[in-house]
Amino acid sequence: MLRGFYIASNGLLNQQRVLNTISNNVANSQTPGYKSDTSVQNTFKRELIRLNQGRTNKTGTIEYKYTERSYTQLTQGSFEFTERPLDIAIEGPVYFNIQGKDGNQYLSRNGQFSLDNEGYLELAGSGRVLGGNGPIYVGTSDFSVNGKGEIYIDGQYSDSLQLTYVSDNSNVNKKGDNLFELAEGAETNPPEDMEYSIIQGAYERSNIDMATEMTKAMAAQRSFESMAQALKMVDNINEKAATLIGKV
Repeated sequence: MLRGFYIASNGLLNQQRVLNTISNNVANSQTPGYKSDTSVQNTFKRELIRLNQGRTNKTGTIEYKYTERSYTQLTQGSFEFTERPLDIAIEGPVYFNIQGKDGNQYLSRNGQFSLDNEGYLELAGSGRVLGGNGPIYVGTSDFSVNGKGEIYIDGQYSDSLQLTYVSDNSNVNKKGDNLFELAEGAETNPPEDMEYSIIQGAYERSNIDMATEMTKAMAAQRSFESMAQALKMVDNINEKAATLIGKV
C-alpha cells in the first residue's frame, strides 16, 4: 500500500503547484503587460534508468509526474486607451528594454511609464526605459511618440525606443511580474515581414483569460480533492490491515 501513498501524494503535490500558478495568473489579471503562466508537467525518465541498469522488461505502468517548469504565454493582450502621454503600448512581437535597478537589462510589455526625479522615462519600481542613446530623457510629459517608436520633444527628434523582437513561442524567464529575460537559445532575429506599431496614450492589459483560468482552476481543484480522498482510503486500508495482522 505504500505505492498508493506515493501516487496520491505525487498527485497532490503536482495539483497544488498547478493551483499556485493559476492563482498567480488570476491575481495579476489587472497587471499591465502581464503574461500568463502554464505549469508544464513531465514524467521521470524511467526508460533511461532501465537502460542504465541493463533492464529490458518494464517494472510497471505507473509514471510519477513532476512539475518541470512554468511556460509563459506571450500572446498579445488587449489595450486600455487612456490618452495619457506617458502610457505607451506595443502592437506586435517587440518588447521595451528596461535598465533594471540592478544594472541588468530586461524586457517588458508594461507601458505605464512615469518620469523619475531626474526627468528620465521609467517603469516605476523596475528601472529606466532604454532608447538608442541609453536611458531616455524627456524632462516633461509633453512629448510625442510615432508608430515606429521615435520620440519628439517640441517637434524635434530626441531618441527612439529600444525594442527587442521576441516571438510568441519564445522561452523567457520572468523577473517579477513585468520584466523578462530571454532564455538561452531564444530567437532574436526578426523576420523580414515583421510588423509592429507603437501606440501613445494606451497601455497593454494582461493576456489573462479569466474564463479559461477559472475552468483550469476547477479541474485542478477536483483532481486535488480526488488525490486527498485517495490518501484517506489508502490510510484506512493500511489501518485495517494492521489491525487484522495484529489479531493473527
